[in-house]
Amino acid sequence: MTATDPERLRVLETIIGPETLEDIQRLLDDLWSACDIPELVQIHTDLAAGEIGANIVEHAANGSPVRLRMEVQMSSEALRIHFTDDGRPAPVDLSRVTMPAAMSERGRGLAIAIRVLDQLSYQRDSEGNHWTLVHRLDS
Repeated sequence: MTATDPERLRVLETIIGPETLEDIQRLLDDLWSACDIPELVQIHTDLAAGEIGANIVEHAANGSPVRLRMEVQMSSEALRIHFTDDGRPAPVDLSRVTMPAAMSERGRGLAIAIRVLDQLSYQRDSEGNHWTLVHRLDS
């Protein structure tokens, strides 16, 4: 199988709404049922994708509908997720993300995602926000 085989590629295109996080998890569950992926990679990926998805849902809205595209691609080396949305820019510098104080009620999502992934990146261009999550399959 190549990385472009339907068994190894999943795409979600939606307008952000109340079911968006459930749609993200359903897409991942579909991939988990079709491919042999280590359980720890699944757990880490579910956690990181859920956190990034939740940030997009919460912060990208700009008073109008926000389009979201999630592309999940698995190769023999890694699982890659690319989120693109056309919402507001994310005011984030991933190099400065740290775990908040123990009593903080918010602010752990990006720190957790960085911890469980091999790579997390963000960039903004004319198409919108781009989040890339990478989990190597050998780690």
